[in-house]
Amino acid sequence: MKSTSLVLVAVIAVALVAGAYYASAQNSSNSSATSITVNIQIVGGVGAGTVDTYSPDNFTVTEGQHVTLVVLDSDDNTHGLIIPQFGVDTGIIQSGASVRVQFVANQAGNYTFYEPAGYCTGGFGNACNSIQKMSGTMTVLP
Repeated sequence: MKSTSLVLVAVIAVALVAGAYYASAQNSSNSSATSITVNIQIVGGVGAGTVDTYSPDNFTVTEGQHVTLVVLDSDDNTHGLIIPQFGVDTGIIQSGASVRVQFVANQAGNYTFYEPAGYCTGGFGNACNSIQKMSGTMTVLP
């Protein structure tokens, strides 16, 4: 009777440990699937009449994901990026600097990100060509 009880206790202990390991593995794989980092570079055009751009100018995330945008301004002007529907605003980013912003993509759809008026200043000859309306699209899949 004692050995049957010991075997039963051992089986229960192994089941509990295996169950805890499985739950832990599921949680860690789900947490990596619910977050994403997107690197966006602001690239300045070279020469008169050129256009500054976001690279990439579109990206896709999944509804419910925690999104981190890392925005690098590699142009000689200050720049920035906003996505109003998600409260995303990098503020003015200095030339050569990067800014991280985080949000939850909690609504499916297509959303325009863009540079608001006044964020582009300075640069070569203190000229800014943000009149070009830098923009891109974030797609949030359901």
